[in-house]
Amino acid sequence: MQTAIISAAGPRLPRVIHAIATYGSFACLCSALFLAFASSAAADYPERPIKVIVPYQAGGATDFVARLVAQKVSERLKQPVIVENRPGAGGTIGEVIVARSAPDGYTVLVDATGVVLNPNLYRKSAYDPNDLQPVAQLMTSPFVIVTNPGIPIRGIGDIADYARRNASKFNVATAGNSTLLAAQLFRLQAGTDFTFVPYNGAAPAGLSVASGETQLMFSDLTSFGQLIKAGKLRAIAVAADKRISLLPDVPTTAEAGMPDYVVASWFGAFVPAGTSTEIVSTLNAAINHAVASPDVVQRLATMGAEPVGLSVDAFSRLYRSEIARWKDVVLRAKIPLIDN
Repeated sequence: MQTAIISAAGPRLPRVIHAIATYGSFACLCSALFLAFASSAAADYPERPIKVIVPYQAGGATDFVARLVAQKVSERLKQPVIVENRPGAGGTIGEVIVARSAPDGYTVLVDATGVVLNPNLYRKSAYDPNDLQPVAQLMTSPFVIVTNPGIPIRGIGDIADYARRNASKFNVATAGNSTLLAAQLFRLQAGTDFTFVPYNGAAPAGLSVASGETQLMFSDLTSFGQLIKAGKLRAIAVAADKRISLLPDVPTTAEAGMPDYVVASWFGAFVPAGTSTEIVSTLNAAINHAVASPDVVQRLATMGAEPVGLSVDAFSRLYRSEIARWKDVVLRAKIPLIDN
């Protein structure tokens, strides 16, 4: 056993000897050995395949981006990175799996903004947001406000007036928590009311607007860029502070007089809390390198998305601020909490 300890600790053994000599206690020995092993494991990371949990169905935007980045991370870290879809409960099932996994860097969550919405929407959250350690932000895509081309809404200023005149037949399509909360935030800021019609996915929700079944929707560009391009949806504003290349003629919400209405969909990577800073830094560097690859940048651009290369600290601050922001929206909009 002693030989195995020396072999595993390697050059960190003097740290153990120093601790014993200084304190002479068994507790200190155990602590020093733990630190030596943990440090050694982090230095050798990764030594086996990494599993990436996507808490949504295969084929969606999150799954696509996760697989795109996983391939690049695998090449850089020289280990297989296996993507596993664990959908259910709006992403909560996959989030819980990662939150309760060993903090060793071998189970990674790639999630959309649902990760900051779910803890605020459930009456009793299945996990604490602090159970996840933010690693890196992969991409961001601004929300776009779209309408049915057959109705007389050409800009943000027309929405409230049209809603008043057509209260009984003005419906807003939603597809999941992010689109609902984006619409609720707009409702609060614009001072108008909507009738919300939920759909099981962004695709059927977008088609409902295109067909006239509903009249308005708030969602990221990745969900219905093709419908806009085909003229089946009219984009009236981008919820950002600058215009985007795919929709150069569409004004921003800031230009339209709502500078505080800035909403974006983003994907990020997380590991269980307690994962060593060395492992988190290794993953952050690998992911940032992946999303900066020219072919990845090009693929994201076709979706209306931009890569993001934030540090661990910067992404952690974004994560915390987004949780607080949407908690405020849930409270002000008086959204009923979901029972587990």
